[in-house]
Amino acid sequence: CRVCRRLVKMNGSEAISRLEAVAARLEAIESRMRSVSVGGGAPSGQDAAAQEDAPFVKAFDELISTHFVPIENAAKSFEKDVDGIVAAFRGAINEQRKFLVIAGKCMKPNESDLQKVLAPVSEAMGKVDSLKDRRSSRFNHLAMVAEGAACLGWIAIDLPAPFLSDMIPASEMYGNKIMMEFRGKDDNVVNFAKSFKQFLLELQKYVKAHHTTGVAWNPRGGSDYSAGSEPSKAAPAVSAAPPPPPAGGPPPPPPPPPAGFFDDVAKPASSGPSVHAALFAEINAKGEGGVTKGLKKVSKDQMTHKNPALRASSVVADKAQTASTTTRVEPAKKPPKMEKNGAKWFIENMENNRDLKIEDASTKTSVCMAQCKGSLLQIPGKINTVQMDGCTKTSMVVESCVASVDIINCKSCEIQILDWTPMITIDGCSGVIVYLSQRCVDEDVAIVTSKCSELNVVLPAKTDAEDPTELPIPEQYETRVRNGQLVTTCVAHVGA
Repeated sequence: CRVCRRLVKMNGSEAISRLEAVAARLEAIESRMRSVSVGGGAPSGQDAAAQEDAPFVKAFDELISTHFVPIENAAKSFEKDVDGIVAAFRGAINEQRKFLVIAGKCMKPNESDLQKVLAPVSEAMGKVDSLKDRRSSRFNHLAMVAEGAACLGWIAIDLPAPFLSDMIPASEMYGNKIMMEFRGKDDNVVNFAKSFKQFLLELQKYVKAHHTTGVAWNPRGGSDYSAGSEPSKAAPAVSAAPPPPPAGGPPPPPPPPPAGFFDDVAKPASSGPSVHAALFAEINAKGEGGVTKGLKKVSKDQMTHKNPALRASSVVADKAQTASTTTRVEPAKKPPKMEKNGAKWFIENMENNRDLKIEDASTKTSVCMAQCKGSLLQIPGKINTVQMDGCTKTSMVVESCVASVDIINCKSCEIQILDWTPMITIDGCSGVIVYLSQRCVDEDVAIVTSKCSELNVVLPAKTDAEDPTELPIPEQYETRVRNGQLVTTCVAHVGA
């Protein structure tokens, strides 16, 4: 370089003295920069303040410690499967807390980043749902907690409070079954169901108070969406105050270098006019029409919008044709199964089987029929409980049931009671027909429905000459406020 060539031309003593002068200046600058950086302890206090959780996170912690910790303690006295699903529910709550910590420190992310932040909560909720085992003797406990885990999805909803109003009844239905079964027998189980319902209601109150129109993101926050990956901890106490600044205020800035100090540094050669300026100058030089002078003109017989024959031979794929060629991947079919585990029969994944029959029905036996299509199951004798879950175009004939007949998430199914059952519950179904016996009509059978449509009840004929009577279950209701209370009646559509 030019500096090295000039040093070579100097004699040895002159070069050494000059280098020593440069080194002395650099050391002086370095020492002054160090003195400026000494005593900068204030940012640590600001960082500690930034790590403090948002008020709605603290309110969430109070909600969990007050209303969910007792549920955890009660679950430890039950079977391992109940304790396990409550522990998984606690894991989902912990993931939701991390999400709320991120929301308190960051601005609302875009759609792709939001899905990444929501992924741990979604996986934890799925884990809770996977622990709902129909074979368990505590199935109602597991179903109550699993349906309650769906309420944690409020963080992805713009109006979460109405969402919780729709989701809580699904868990409440199983809680009511628990209370009916164990009332007067085991107060711990009854209190467990009541506490879980109260926790979901308190969660709804919390959402109404802090997240009325969705999660309250921090509009002045950052974009580090990993802020909640670790549980928040209280800021450590400051052991000692930062050292005071030097007396007399901060040190003065270093003096400027002497004139001609950087004269030996080579300067880059001028690059001349910019590339953009040269491009515009070339375009302007061609004048009007000069830029498009070399382009080929398209005649009318080459235009596809004026030549139908050319459109017919086009290689562009038609939208309808493209949509029809897409194939839908069907889920793998599970093998059909009909087996007895203890005192409970499991009939699953049957298709077009009209010869299913339970031969050893008793008051201690229960039946669960799930994910069946086009099949028929007959249950002669008296049985404890019957459940039909996720079936389509399936029929069931029950002679007598001690507890209840439950129909869940079924479509176009039929069920017939030949003698007696005290209760029939229908949840999330459409197109279900219930055939009642004369004893069910006389002894006032209870039919409980929720989130259903197209439900019909067929009453037996009074005489052989008459036909059975088919009556629809109402789907539309009218609610009015009278004397400070809600009065709900069925809507009747009367023709002209």
